[in-house]
Amino acid sequence: MNKAKYLLGLFAGMAMVMTSCSADEGTEPGSDSKPVVTIYSYEPTSDYNADNDVTVRFVPNNKVEEIYYLNEPAADVTAFIEANGEEAYAQRVIDNGTKATVVEGGYADVTLTDMFGLYTISAVGVKGGKHNLSTISFLGLQWERVVEGVYYFGIPETLRNNLGCPASNLTELQVCTTDPTLYRFKDVYGSGYSLKINLIDQVGEDQDGKYTFFRVNRQNTPFTFGQHGTVFVQDVGVWQGNSAFVTEGGYESGMYEDYSCFVLLNWSVAAGNLASPGYFYDNFVPNQQ
Repeated sequence: MNKAKYLLGLFAGMAMVMTSCSADEGTEPGSDSKPVVTIYSYEPTSDYNADNDVTVRFVPNNKVEEIYYLNEPAADVTAFIEANGEEAYAQRVIDNGTKATVVEGGYADVTLTDMFGLYTISAVGVKGGKHNLSTISFLGLQWERVVEGVYYFGIPETLRNNLGCPASNLTELQVCTTDPTLYRFKDVYGSGYSLKINLIDQVGEDQDGKYTFFRVNRQNTPFTFGQHGTVFVQDVGVWQGNSAFVTEGGYESGMYEDYSCFVLLNWSVAAGNLASPGYFYDNFVPNQQ
């Protein structure tokens, strides 16, 4: 399959890097009479699998003397609380959980691994006979095979050679069991480095047939570029901070009905694009069924 388009103009914009975290609802640390622990969640380092691992930060207020945490499937937590009450579950966390070590700076970081499905991460702040329960959720992704095929990289050969990126890779297109719009090309950049794509409610048609648009959020690859560090990929809309480039401007990526795909990606490092014009077409061709 060959997806050919004329792309006009050069972009001077730099990718916007955003770091986000989530926290449980509750009182701000340090301002409550109760021992309150606020929980934040972050994507773990590249040594972990962000689909099923998460780094959490427990931040106690100045009334907390000890922190205990417990990570369990959300259904089990709900069933226990329905049968025994929230107070009993808080005691369960104290009795069966792990005591967190608060470091200088007033927080404790823990990376939790191998979660498949919806989990509840609980923390209890304790002071004497008082304690208080906080929770946060994490959805560990699970995947099902859709089709195997070959993924062809569209970046220039000289750049591929510099990065150590092959011209193509065998891969498996998979769909997320909890989100039918979320797909990934498993390990397409190497072991542990898949490319996730999100289908959106927009369709197009060309000489190869009808296709569904999809978005590609910023994702790291295993490649590095000289002294500039990690190479990442993203679609043009993310790169430019404007989804209209993808949905209206002709810079879309698409999946056909036979699951073949064309993928328009910007390749960058923190300092900027790897090569002009900054975006290149990849193609995924499914094996004959």
